Amino acid sequence: KDKDEVQIPLEVEVIPTPKAFEAAVSSLSPEQQEFAEAYREMQLEGSLFGVAVVQIKPQLEELLKLPPEALTKEVELTQSILRLFIDYHVPPDLLMFSQVSDALSNNLQGHTAEKVEIVRKHVRKVLDMIQQAKEEELKEKKMRDSYSETE
Repeated sequence: KDKDEVQIPLEVEVIPTPKAFEAAVSSLSPEQQEFAEAYREMQLEGSLFGVAVVQIKPQLEELLKLPPEALTKEVELTQSILRLFIDYHVPPDLLMFSQVSDALSNNLQGHTAEKVEIVRKHVRKVLDMIQQAKEEELKEKKMRDSYSETE
């Protein structure tokens, strides 16, 4: 319990010659060239450089109590959910699919689209609430600014 297992495969690559490296990066954008050069410098220095790819959609689906691959084609919804978690620290229980009653859960037993739609509605409600709070804050700021100008 509470143990995570991480397996990281070790890939060993031959470092290209300077001529081969220049030929390979010559067609890249300046930002990509800069990254490639920094990466090469780390290789030459003997530093260890690692890139970890963490699949977050399966974890989001589990957290929101959605079936596997429910968010696969829901790019905008996934981005909204991540923005709410990262930028606004919204607790997941406000967004997750919850089985309101036994009757509803029986009706939605295998209907992924309906479950995703319920999560989408929760996300929309929270985003609307945040937007409303921003508008109220903006109104208050304008009122304070106009009050300070009249003094």
